[in-house]
Amino acid sequence: MTLVLSTEQCDFYKTYGYLHAPAVIPSDLLDLMTTVLSRWADDTIKNWLSEGLIDNPRNDLDLQHRLAHLWEAAGRPQYIRSPRRDLLSREMYDILVHSSLLALAQDLLDTPEISVHGIFNARPKLPDQIWTQTPWHQDAQYYRDAEQVHVTSIWMPIQPVTEHNSCLQVAPGLHRGPLHEGWNDPETGFLGLAPEVRESLQGVSIEMQPGDALCFTQITPHRALPNRSIQVRWSIAVR
Repeated sequence: MTLVLSTEQCDFYKTYGYLHAPAVIPSDLLDLMTTVLSRWADDTIKNWLSEGLIDNPRNDLDLQHRLAHLWEAAGRPQYIRSPRRDLLSREMYDILVHSSLLALAQDLLDTPEISVHGIFNARPKLPDQIWTQTPWHQDAQYYRDAEQVHVTSIWMPIQPVTEHNSCLQVAPGLHRGPLHEGWNDPETGFLGLAPEVRESLQGVSIEMQPGDALCFTQITPHRALPNRSIQVRWSIAVR
């Protein structure tokens, strides 16, 4: 079993229920994620073109700015906020079985025998809107059959993320439970923690660079901050 993390990093994860692991995602894996996300953006923009919402695909803009600019031009239409099936491809498969991710998961789970969960997500987090603003939640609220099984989520941005452009926050040390009942957030429609539970949490912001990974357990409360920038915040999470 190839070791990616130090003993200190593994101990931190076990103690606090999360770990910010710098520079563990290699460039070829970042390239795969960019390919998958760019293809999804292209397909979304083609749909807006075919619906007559826009008349110029703005191929001159980069991935971070193109979708945000065209979304505004199209009148801020709703879109798939958590692409999953739309991402199915050889490249997505190669992401899920990438040796760097498998080695990272083996360190976190402390076992050479791992499996990939079918729920993986991309997050095209557009600026200045609530619809993709992920509230405080526990991942196991979405797959309660895994409550007693150690599932680690690995969240990877493809650009720098800060409090300004929607980095994640985690609530350290609460990964030992309990798993709360899911509460449907009326503003976003996301399943999350009830207001009285959220109010008791003290979030730690995790600012990251491309190549970093944020890892946390299925019980660890976490959320995404609002995107106050003028570009899309792109990320992929696997479990």
